[in-house]
Amino acid sequence: MFCYWLRCDYLPDSRKEISVKTPLVKLLVTVLLLGAVSTIFMSVMPDYLRNELGVNGEVRGALEVPREFPGFLLVFIAGFLVRIQRSKAIAMVFVVGIAAFLGFAFLTDSLLKFVLFMVVWSSAMHAFIPLRDTTAIEIAGQGRRGWVLGRVGAYRSIGLITGTAIVWILMSQLKTDFKVTWVVGAVLLIPGIFISLSLPHSTGDRERITAKRFVFRKKYRLFYALSMLFGARKQIFLTFAPWLLVSVYNQRAPQLALAMGASALIGIFLKPVFGKLIDRLGERTVLMADAVLILLLSTAYAVVPQLAGPGTALALLYCFFVLDELLFSLSMARTTYLSSIIENKAEMVPTIGLGGTIDHIVSMTVPVIGGILWMKVGPWAVFAMAGLVAVITFFTVSTMRKQPLHTAGKHI
Repeated sequence: MFCYWLRCDYLPDSRKEISVKTPLVKLLVTVLLLGAVSTIFMSVMPDYLRNELGVNGEVRGALEVPREFPGFLLVFIAGFLVRIQRSKAIAMVFVVGIAAFLGFAFLTDSLLKFVLFMVVWSSAMHAFIPLRDTTAIEIAGQGRRGWVLGRVGAYRSIGLITGTAIVWILMSQLKTDFKVTWVVGAVLLIPGIFISLSLPHSTGDRERITAKRFVFRKKYRLFYALSMLFGARKQIFLTFAPWLLVSVYNQRAPQLALAMGASALIGIFLKPVFGKLIDRLGERTVLMADAVLILLLSTAYAVVPQLAGPGTALALLYCFFVLDELLFSLSMARTTYLSSIIENKAEMVPTIGLGGTIDHIVSMTVPVIGGILWMKVGPWAVFAMAGLVAVITFFTVSTMRKQPLHTAGKHI
């Protein structure tokens, strides 16, 4: 299967296959490792907050502010990283991640300390996003950026399965405590340092000394708007979909990890298909379809707990959870859209960074509003808000210039 997902048969000759495949393999392994450790964190965090630290729904929503704060600073983080050799910058992500997980394991005995190391971990993960996407697009070259980003998504799914298996084995079968799980996460990150340092120099490394740290162009305004809307959609589901399962239906970390694992298993096969659809149909069509699906999903999240019995509702909510995780991968269309309008390839990292900052301004606000709605009105109101975001997204994407089918995905 590993070789299957690295097929480069769309390339015209074997020499190009070799030149693309080697850095792609290394990049995909870093994606896999961080995907595994990210799953460990996301699976364990709700359980840890609820059952170890006694956090309630309103506080849980407020905790998204510090967790997403590094994303708010992403424009500055990207500005710092843009002048560092790409391989060294990715290696730094792994070093910081190891420090965070060791902090969770050995230094965390209060909510304040947990938040501190959560911010450190979040900084590493947010820094990796523009580095990963820019490297993938550079490897892809012209015309197959969706294809390569689809492979990146597939390997992230393999990482999610790995993380799911680790959480399930450690906490469900071996009955280990949280500390052991955090240590295992740190150990998983160690190989990533050496793999990152072995990545070849980026073609953009020659320009990194003079690259602009901050880029803002009117031409990219639709990308900025989509980043803002994605931040709202993303954070509602990342925060409150698992919280609904934990707080209302008494689910624990192993069950959440299995749901993430099911999504990841399907994603191994589906995410490359999504990438091909972006190349074939264009970003406008794919993102409009995504908005419609999110509207339907939001409605289902709001209605099902009110109408169905506990057992039926729980089964359906897990199905929605899996579908939602899969739909997140369609956000790669925003990156390929940006690559199609970018004026200078050296602007990719800082522009993705600014998009991330805009995303996280919303991400830090929406969970607080959602937490208040959750406590004062009910969970359904939070997902109704997500439906409104989906409607706005649909009409925003509709302003994107249409691409003929034969040119969609042919980015410069």
